Amino acid sequence: MAIRNLMVAGLATIVCVSSVCAQEQNQEKKKGGNYFGVKGGLYLPSDGEIRDIFGSTIFVFGISLDDFSKQADKWRLTADFDFITGSKDGNKFFAAPVTASIGRVFGKPDDSTRPYVRFGVGGAYFDYSITRPSTGERFSTKRFGFSADAEVGVFLSDRVRLSAKYVLFSEVDDFNLSGIQLTATFNLFKF
Repeated sequence: MAIRNLMVAGLATIVCVSSVCAQEQNQEKKKGGNYFGVKGGLYLPSDGEIRDIFGSTIFVFGISLDDFSKQADKWRLTADFDFITGSKDGNKFFAAPVTASIGRVFGKPDDSTRPYVRFGVGGAYFDYSITRPSTGERFSTKRFGFSADAEVGVFLSDRVRLSAKYVLFSEVDDFNLSGIQLTATFNLFKF
């Protein structure tokens, strides 16, 4: 499943990058607009039971829509779509949090690096099949829940940022799926 997700993420990146070449000249003239970005990284579950089942790191990829990389000292609305996926020993886990966030960049727009903070709330879709090690009971479900997050990061340029965020998920079947997400985001183009 992880290889399939990596292939899908790679294909999506190729499609997005190819569209950048065609749109780059027109988009650079545009002062406003949101950036469309792709991201990838690691998800570190905070719960010991989930770490025992899937390991200490799970792959995450996603897309980001934001307009605040150049907007220092103003709170701006952003949106994130993450896809967290893992599988091990017959257990599988997929979570897709979608959050509306408010973020603020610090420093001047011309600074080479700019730190930022962001806070978000939203919903999440869960699809998992997990055998609980302590009881041997199997849980399989597809359902919606809630998510919230707090993120800190740094823009290395208008197009590249590194971030760490804590993602809080509503518990499902007494599983605590919350954790820390470490990602690198590349903003491809404005729309």
